Amino acid sequence: MTFDVLVRNFFDTDANPVVIEKFTNCNMDPASNNFVAKKIGSSNGEFALISRYVMIELADEAPIDAIPCGFYGYTQREYESTANISPVPKFKTKYYYPGEVVFNPPFGSTTNATESAGDIVRRAYLGFSSQFGIDDAFLQYKGKQNPPNWVSSALPVAGEAWNYLSKGFHMDSGATVVTIANSFQTSGQTAFECGVADFRFDPETQENPYYFIYSRKYTICFAGGFDGWDVYREFRTNQDRFQLGSNGYLAGTSPSSRYPTANGEGLFKRIIVQNNTQDFANTDYYAYLLGILTFSNPEATNINVFATTAIDYVNNSNLVEEAIEMVQFQRADSVYIATTPDYLMYTPDGTNSLDIIYPQEAVDNLDNTGIDSNYTATYYPWILVRDTVNNTQIYLPPTGEVCRNLALTDNIAFPWFASAGYTRGLVNSIKARTKLTQEDRDTLYQGRINPIATFSDVGTVIWGNKTLQVADTALNRLNVRRLLLQARKLISAVAVRLLFEQNDQIVRQQFLDSVNPILDSIRRDRGLYDFRVTVSSTPEDLDRNTLVGKIYLKPTKALEFIDIEFFITPTGASFENI
Repeated sequence: MTFDVLVRNFFDTDANPVVIEKFTNCNMDPASNNFVAKKIGSSNGEFALISRYVMIELADEAPIDAIPCGFYGYTQREYESTANISPVPKFKTKYYYPGEVVFNPPFGSTTNATESAGDIVRRAYLGFSSQFGIDDAFLQYKGKQNPPNWVSSALPVAGEAWNYLSKGFHMDSGATVVTIANSFQTSGQTAFECGVADFRFDPETQENPYYFIYSRKYTICFAGGFDGWDVYREFRTNQDRFQLGSNGYLAGTSPSSRYPTANGEGLFKRIIVQNNTQDFANTDYYAYLLGILTFSNPEATNINVFATTAIDYVNNSNLVEEAIEMVQFQRADSVYIATTPDYLMYTPDGTNSLDIIYPQEAVDNLDNTGIDSNYTATYYPWILVRDTVNNTQIYLPPTGEVCRNLALTDNIAFPWFASAGYTRGLVNSIKARTKLTQEDRDTLYQGRINPIATFSDVGTVIWGNKTLQVADTALNRLNVRRLLLQARKLISAVAVRLLFEQNDQIVRQQFLDSVNPILDSIRRDRGLYDFRVTVSSTPEDLDRNTLVGKIYLKPTKALEFIDIEFFITPTGASFENI
């Protein structure tokens, strides 16, 4: 009662399968270490994800003494046709022997009959088969039915998903007794295209096509699209106007409904986030918001950099502000890399056209948001990278490369070193969308946007170290902010060990003995010019069961400008006198 799960490349063939993951000796027993959900990972979070590509969603009360033998049908649209020629997926239901007649395509057309050369069973698969080809139109997202008329003067009823199913596949010839309630052909049709032999018991004779273990296999293809987005929508509903109460909200994925509460009643699904009740509705805006708030508890997730490359502060300013608030006020231990758009795309209302955003306009866009945070940094312009999966080149925000350079800085230096320049700021890209001049770089840097510069010798380089703080203090530099975050994290880790000790002079000295070596180490590693640590022991602090420490720092700044003067001297001048 064990089975293997192979994850294959969609574009391979049965004769030459390209297996990208393999999970062997799986079973359906939750008490076993080989339980399939435990080996692959489950969608409900009960078992950690092991696979990089798939997860298991188990049916309720799934039998523990069963093995996979087929798959259910695929969601289809309802077709109106008197000829009853609705399309159906083609499955391989048997292994062919030499000379046997094969019909392809289906429907039994003798004009398409061919004689089979015979299957090499070890190199053939039942179910979806490259022998017939796979029509991926059956695997695409089908959208929703047109919503019915309004049922009241309140909210209209949303369009429903299509519930018409094609036939599925089952290895057992006896599965013809299973019927489908909602079929696009005739109600009550059989649910499966079935194999040619019984498979409820271990076959005992070689006449049974499932006698050999290598013949007991089939291929299933996933449906619903490949990127998680509704391909029938012309734009993504993650902009600010798709919030509850905004004019564009009802143009969301489900334009007239909201998620129900747990008991199926009410208009909103409410989620408690740190004692605040948050309304979540059904546009992409709230999917991003929930994703952002997932990281709000620093004790649950340990990070030091947060990024949201798919949203920017022009089209998604509210989401960006939510991310800044989460990082700065709820976590207070990380930096946030925000995205600056460099092109203005078409918007759903048609008011904006495709056009470049120049450096000064990018600065103006940032000023209009009112963002003022030394936990946040942003970069311009976007960069051209190679998409090896689709064999093309695409422009992407430089956010990913910024995060890579932050990690590089931590590995070859320290967080208080600037992630910029020739050593720790090289960008892996073909080119930047805009080749910035010195004047462009100055405009961006004065406007708090870090430039992605282009130089003839090294290509694209991160050429800035600023945060989005407006005030001109040490904290408007990213390396200084990361210095404080690193110091805070290190000091917190040792200070928490003193909690619930006796609140006396000994514990205060222990605090000093723990903190001073940390800061001294940072000073030796060029992060600080100097520092001082003091501890208060007033009667008021003792009565409040509190230790009050104050840490004074002189952070080392990054070198950003080099001023060199050249002087022409007479030939007979002596340099000793200069």
